[in-house]
Amino acid sequence: MESLSNIGESYENSPGIRKACDFLLSKQMDDGGWGESYRACETAQWVNHEKSQVVNTAWALLSLMAVEYPEKEPIQKGIELIMSRQQTNGEWLQEGIEGTIRFYNYKIGVFNKNCMISYPNYKFVFCIWALGRYSNRYEK
Repeated sequence: MESLSNIGESYENSPGIRKACDFLLSKQMDDGGWGESYRACETAQWVNHEKSQVVNTAWALLSLMAVEYPEKEPIQKGIELIMSRQQTNGEWLQEGIEGTIRFYNYKIGVFNKNCMISYPNYKFVFCIWALGRYSNRYEK
């Protein structure tokens, strides 16, 4: 959605963006965050993580804000989740696995459905980015 917003698509003018926002919002957890399990790569369908994750939450929030989703409440709830998990020293703890790579060999097909990878800086980069975008959009 970030890329589409850069070519002028938004919640207001794009049925595809509205559908993507509806999908994301249908996955928001009761605590205001999002959490997708690495198992989604194995099943090719959304699989909720047992609890929300700050990285997944930041990704969802960045997408919603990029396309100018008009309702503030779900975005505010996600921001509150990210802020509630921030430690007193400013960092966020490592949570679930953030990345999965699918290896594919075109001659023989998929030979390894997944390879789980932790990206320890994602929790900093994407949380700070989401907080900054929120601040720029709502706290002027």
